[in-house]
Amino acid sequence: MFFRRLKWNIIGQRYYYFALSLIVIAAGVVALVIHHGLPLGLSFTGGTTVDVKFSQTVSEASVRQAIAGVNLTDVNVQIASKPGDAFPNDRVIISSQTSLPDPGPVFDALDRAGMQADRAQSQITTVGPSLSKEYLNRSLWALVIALVLQLLYIAFRFGNQLRYGIVADIALVHDVLVMVGIYAIANRKADDAFLAALLTVIGYSVMDSIVIFDRIRENGKVMPDVPYDQMVNTSLLQTMTRSVNTLATVLITLFALYFFGGDTLKNFAFALLVGVTSGAYSSIFIASPLLVMWKHADVRRRAGVKAALAARETAAASGRPSSTAASPAAVRRTPPKVKRPQAPPPRYRKRRPTFGSQTPSSGGVELLAGDASDGELTEEPTDEPSHYSDDRE
Repeated sequence: MFFRRLKWNIIGQRYYYFALSLIVIAAGVVALVIHHGLPLGLSFTGGTTVDVKFSQTVSEASVRQAIAGVNLTDVNVQIASKPGDAFPNDRVIISSQTSLPDPGPVFDALDRAGMQADRAQSQITTVGPSLSKEYLNRSLWALVIALVLQLLYIAFRFGNQLRYGIVADIALVHDVLVMVGIYAIANRKADDAFLAALLTVIGYSVMDSIVIFDRIRENGKVMPDVPYDQMVNTSLLQTMTRSVNTLATVLITLFALYFFGGDTLKNFAFALLVGVTSGAYSSIFIASPLLVMWKHADVRRRAGVKAALAARETAAASGRPSSTAASPAAVRRTPPKVKRPQAPPPRYRKRRPTFGSQTPSSGGVELLAGDASDGELTEEPTDEPSHYSDDRE
């Protein structure tokens, strides 16, 4: 309930959050250029991984020095451990992009250095170039399919409104770019753990966005007279407590996994730490402000269409042709009213009644003979100048 009492204008300050995301993504792009791309694991490039079990404690430096004479490219040595091992740090994972079907040269080099390897408990994994390429293509297709399905589901979930699905997908692409950028800055390899964390983050971020969108839709019915941006900002403050508490719970578990888990899980935990944080951030500070901007653009577009239709109807009523290529200022301008010329008022000649003979009248009015019975005066319009007729002898 803490965030409900805050007067935090998230929507009004949206450009600051956009700038922060842009800075992180730009830094990732610079790191990608410096490191000549994102380092890929053996699952994507092909190569060999040898899990060597020793009967003593070893170090990464000593193992790397022992296998320096073996013809291997891009060698990576990582200390690993498993529950039940007799000695700490008595297991090493040696990975190389060189396809090595027989690990004999590696074991021989370690024996010559005085480090006895238990070949029965050691394992070797080899991935060919063609298999790694297929694996990379399928991973990209899995990412694209996940984004498309999320878009369709969210659009259907919110009454066939594509803007919700598109905005949610933009936030997901933002999370992917941030994860890639952070990995490039940390110079970590993108492997199976990275792909698994990426798909997990997509599901987590969409779940958080749907909760916020649901509250926006409900408040739109409860607060119809409130401006849309203020209503969305209120919805964010109402759901932020839930989002922050969920994020804190997940981060506690991931930090424990990263610092106290096995070495093979650290890469997965690191990817989830970056992705989950970015997903919660994008749901609040990226997706919802983009929804407001979309709504404002839609309102402006509809207002422009109505103004153009009104201008076209006015031009048709006045008999002037309407221009379809008129500027927005010209569309909003109301055409002046056309004043029609008025005809001059008619002139009348007054007559007085006569009863067989013409008699003068005090008022100088001529009455027709047929009007004497009712005593009414009749006025006939004439184009001649008005005058009085007086027939005196």
